[in-house]
Amino acid sequence: MCSADDHTGTEPLEDEDTSDLPQTPPRSCITGTTLFEDLDSVKQLKKSAKTVVGNEMASAPYYQDIGMSRPDPLIEERKNILKDELRPFIELAWNSTFASSLYCHCANRKRVKEFLRRTEVYDWKNRQWNLPKSHKKLKEAEMYEPLVKLLNTIFEWFWGKDAACRKAVDTHLTQLPHKEPVSTANYSSPDISVKAEGSSFQLPHKNTPTSIGYSNIAAFFEVKVTNQDWSVMEELLQLAGYARQIFIQQPNRRFVRALIITEQNFRLFHFDRSGVQFTQAIDIHQNARTFTRLVLGLCSLEESDIGLDNSIKWEVREGRKLRGTLKTRRENNVEVTYQLADVQPTVLSYEVRGRGLTSWSVVDPVSGEILLVRDMWRSEDQLSEDFYLEKAKGTSGIVQMISFEYNREATAQFRDLENSSHPLFRNRIAVRIVLDSHGKSIKHFKSPKEFLCALRDAIAGHRALYKKEVLHRQITLDNIMLGRPGALAGSRGLLIGLDMAKIPGSDASAERHATTDIYRSIAVLCRGKSFPYPLAHSHLDDLESFVYVLTHVMFNYDHTGTARIPCDLPQMWALMSNKNEAFNKEGYLSQRYLDVSSGVRKTWPPSCIELLSAYKLWLFELHSQKMELANQRPGIRDDALSELMLQVWGHYQFVLGLFDTAIGKIGSDTDVIPPSSPDSVTPGGSSTNPVSGGAPSSPLVYVHEAPLSLPFTSPNHDLSESPEDAGRSFLKRRSEDYPDGQREAKRDSSPFDGLPQTPTRKNHVYIKLRTPKPWTKRAYNGHQPSPLARKVDQNSEEDQSVQPDLLHSE
Repeated sequence: MCSADDHTGTEPLEDEDTSDLPQTPPRSCITGTTLFEDLDSVKQLKKSAKTVVGNEMASAPYYQDIGMSRPDPLIEERKNILKDELRPFIELAWNSTFASSLYCHCANRKRVKEFLRRTEVYDWKNRQWNLPKSHKKLKEAEMYEPLVKLLNTIFEWFWGKDAACRKAVDTHLTQLPHKEPVSTANYSSPDISVKAEGSSFQLPHKNTPTSIGYSNIAAFFEVKVTNQDWSVMEELLQLAGYARQIFIQQPNRRFVRALIITEQNFRLFHFDRSGVQFTQAIDIHQNARTFTRLVLGLCSLEESDIGLDNSIKWEVREGRKLRGTLKTRRENNVEVTYQLADVQPTVLSYEVRGRGLTSWSVVDPVSGEILLVRDMWRSEDQLSEDFYLEKAKGTSGIVQMISFEYNREATAQFRDLENSSHPLFRNRIAVRIVLDSHGKSIKHFKSPKEFLCALRDAIAGHRALYKKEVLHRQITLDNIMLGRPGALAGSRGLLIGLDMAKIPGSDASAERHATTDIYRSIAVLCRGKSFPYPLAHSHLDDLESFVYVLTHVMFNYDHTGTARIPCDLPQMWALMSNKNEAFNKEGYLSQRYLDVSSGVRKTWPPSCIELLSAYKLWLFELHSQKMELANQRPGIRDDALSELMLQVWGHYQFVLGLFDTAIGKIGSDTDVIPPSSPDSVTPGGSSTNPVSGGAPSSPLVYVHEAPLSLPFTSPNHDLSESPEDAGRSFLKRRSEDYPDGQREAKRDSSPFDGLPQTPTRKNHVYIKLRTPKPWTKRAYNGHQPSPLARKVDQNSEEDQSVQPDLLHSE
């Protein structure tokens, strides 16, 4: 007689009360017309899964592991983030020609010499700029006025009347407002900023006394004095903060260059999507020609000189961008000009180093339809996104490519030739892709049915892509788009963002610095740290990311798509270190009930609540298996890992079945949001309390029963493959319903052996809500903690410091 722990069927044990726990959605009836299509899908998916198993140590994206105290970090905290982001720092040799070779076209040698001989701001005889003499008591404040005069004199001499488009301004006391993913009151103050007018500049989004901000400055200069003895790292991080805001508020920026100026020398810093490089200190007086050319180039009237992409232009009126155009080239090298549907990008990068992804909504000049343009900087050693989009051609649930502009520019072109082969330098290539999408993220839904249908079709698209041996690996809110109005089933939601995709087992290098987000799976967060033998990124990690997208939307929007006060939970994931985020997500997945304070039950219908609960509980069971495997050596775990990964068909069928059930319930008489009333509180149900870190509200460790069976049933409908298989056109059919009272005929074997069964046993899940100390056996009174907790407990006597990250270990 089997025990409850051994029971894996779908019928409840006689001594177990499961009246409030509906069972796993029944399998749909398989007809002869769909059997071979489904068998083909199973075969293709298993092929991809075997590749993952055979290449366990395949590279995965590298993410920063820095916790934050707030979504818009203050200056010192931001400096720490930039320090990690911009590594490695490339310091050029003393004999580098980088600075002296730049901007020779801005002014020839003869003209510069004439300026230096005749201007009042330079003493040609003594080779000396009119700047304060160096002494021990010299202060920065004494440098501002003469430097501002010097800069404006250079502009006026070389540009005449056009110099009115560039003006050096003392801004060391001016608060230049920042722009962040969240509303912020942060600001910073470069010592000297060059206010600019032109097609890429506009007034700042917040008023400043001199109407100057990061959105309308061509360049900035930071002033120091030698008696302050600032370190190069301090200078770099200060300038990096200013440069980051220029990249954010001037979305067509390709690079930012700036000077640190003292009374004796200057140093040139160059920031681009490959990071930062800087020169040695250069004598400002003896190298006056170089300094003059740099000033003219950094503040040039030609926008491409200062790092702006002139393929994007705006019409500016009274300091505001009114409309704009974007130019690109198609495969036949024919130039196409699109009107911008919005003068602001739909997606913006908030990092300096990395892909620098910027998305634009544009209007097709022929059809008038809205299209999506994505600009990014891919790593030179990565497969280009068009490779994956070609493989996805004709696949439902995946956005389709209209054109792809290769190798628009490279960061190596912005740097001197000697540095392009620097061992620490990683070249990035600018690409532009035009996609057949109106550019609206899934967060722009207007009803729960529209939202679930879009997310469901995106998951089906992910499955279709995986059948073609392409793993997406970057499931985020902004990478799931709504289909066009009236889209057919299968295209109601579209996946984009294949620039981070990978063919399982391929040798193509993965991104080392990817956008930090709240959608990463627990296993990805733990790579190389909590477990010694991490699993390769698989479809299960992406399926887990989908549940975090579902969570983010339901916790931050109501069922009509109206944004509401953000819930603490998703916000805290963005602030936590990787380890703390992993602990918190494990607790969240294990909880059967949603937190009362989240307000989700008051703003979403029961169908959506049940879907989210069922989805995350199912993932928790799989997560437990994965974490056990991640603690075993390759070779020992091979059979168990293969068994788990080869259930890939069943994994997708199960998740899609949950969505189909929820979609079918939406709008029914029973699917009504309850009137506002206090929700029942379940011990341990607070999902807003982090496992470690954050703002705790209770010192207790709660224990609750977490049934692992599903909280609702599924109607008998076809879960077979959608018509996304390239080269074949599958017709989506509904399975034939069984007559009332007639059960499905029993079979000795099924082509779907391996479908995941939902256990009906109950597991104790222990959720630590307050203390940030590692979990130990004593905290659980002898019970077994969760997988991550067990791992921490095993290491409680050992050093808990972070192990070397994947960047160095792979």
